[in-house]
Amino acid sequence: MKKIIILLVAFMLSGCSSPKSTETKVTPTQTELEMTEVYTIDNQLEFEMIKTSLTDEIAPANKNRTYQYLKPADNQHIFIDIIVRTHNLSENEYELSDLYSGNIELNNEKHDVQLAIESIHYTQMSTTDTLKPQEERYIHLYCEVAKNNTKQQAQLALQVMNQKDYQYTFSLEEVQEDNQVKSIGDVINCSNLQITILDCQESERIEPSQKGFFYSYHPTDREDQIFVVLSLEIQNQSSLDIDPAEYIYCEYQMNDEIIHSQIILESEDHQSISESGSILAGQTRTLYLAMPILKTQADTEGTMTLFVEGDVFEIYQSQN
Repeated sequence: MKKIIILLVAFMLSGCSSPKSTETKVTPTQTELEMTEVYTIDNQLEFEMIKTSLTDEIAPANKNRTYQYLKPADNQHIFIDIIVRTHNLSENEYELSDLYSGNIELNNEKHDVQLAIESIHYTQMSTTDTLKPQEERYIHLYCEVAKNNTKQQAQLALQVMNQKDYQYTFSLEEVQEDNQVKSIGDVINCSNLQITILDCQESERIEPSQKGFFYSYHPTDREDQIFVVLSLEIQNQSSLDIDPAEYIYCEYQMNDEIIHSQIILESEDHQSISESGSILAGQTRTLYLAMPILKTQADTEGTMTLFVEGDVFEIYQSQN
C-alpha cells in the first residue's frame, strides 16, 4: 500500500507574524500594521492582513480546474504577495485603486504595489473587478522582485481609501505559512460548509458506498491508471444550494507533477454517483475528490492540497 502524505494548509489562519525591527521608524501620521489585526476606516471599510508570502504565482485561494493566475516576467523573478481580507461596510462600490495604494521598499528600492481581487467564491483572480456594497473579498497587494534580492527586510507603505497611512515591516527570510495539521476523521468548519474527512485511499474506480445489484461507477480514463481518492462528508449549513465545483478543489503533487481532482458527488441515499449536481440547503452528501495517477506511481510519496471556501487546509496522514 502506498504511503501518502496529504497536506491541507489553513489559509485563513495562516500568515506570518513578522518580527518588528528595533530600528523601524514610523512617522506620526503612520500606523504600524500587525498581521491578523482588524482595522476599520470610518465605518466604511474593514481590513485585515492574513498572509504574506513569496510566491511564483498570484492565485486565488480556492483553485479550480480553470483558475486564472498571474506569473512573474521570468524565472529570475518572484512575487511578494500580501493578502488582505477586505470587507466593504458601506453601500458604495469601490474600484481597487479607491481602496489601496502604496509601495514595498526592498534594498533601498521602491516597488509600486499592484492590486488583484479574488472572486466571491475565491476561485478566480481579477485586476479590474470592484468591491460591491457589503461584500467581503480577498485583495492581493503584490510586487515583483528579483529572486536574489529576497534575503532582505521589506517595508510596505500603504494608504487606505486615500485617507490613512499605514506601515508594515517584515523579513522576507522569515516569511512562511503557519500550518494547521489535521487528519482523517477531523471536522473542518467553514462559513457555509461543515466538512468531515472520511478517508483517503487508492481505487481503480469510484463506486457508491451502498451499491445495489445494478449501479454506475466512475473509472479511470486509462487501464494503466489508478485513483488517489479523498472522501469527504459535506454538510451544507447555508440557506442556498451549493455547487461543490465552486467551493472545493484538490491538487495532488508528486515531485513536480500536479494532478487536478475530479469531483464525484454521491446521491443522498448513497446508491449512485454523478460528476455534477448541487448539495441542497441543509443537506449532507458524500463527495469524492479523485486524482488519477499511473499504477507505476503507486509507491511514490505525494502531497495533497485541499482548497475550500477561501481556505487551504493541510492534513498529514501516513498509510502503509
